[in-house]
Amino acid sequence: MGEYEWFVGNTAGEYYPHKVGMKKPNPWGLYDMHSNVSEWCSDWHGEVEKLSGGTDPVGPNGGSYRVFRGGCWWIYPGRCRSAGRYSIDPSSRFNGLGFRVARSQSVQ
Repeated sequence: MGEYEWFVGNTAGEYYPHKVGMKKPNPWGLYDMHSNVSEWCSDWHGEVEKLSGGTDPVGPNGGSYRVFRGGCWWIYPGRCRSAGRYSIDPSSRFNGLGFRVARSQSVQ
């Protein structure tokens, strides 16, 4: 795991997000998918049983807490997984929480 992800056990007291690409990519060539910073999601947090759909399920239409997922540099390895859904107040801010910018590659 230490070859692919940043987590509380391998940051050696460097308490901040690290530059993307310093660890190995996953099989699809993507870096830091389960660590470095946790990702904000657009979903409101709700009970898993109330999620609708199988692929990319949608949570409740409203609520008090937003979903974030994945792990970050200060989380223990067992929680550094994209399937983990956690809740947080939408006004919360800290350097272990961000978002992923994705774009398609142009065809030439």
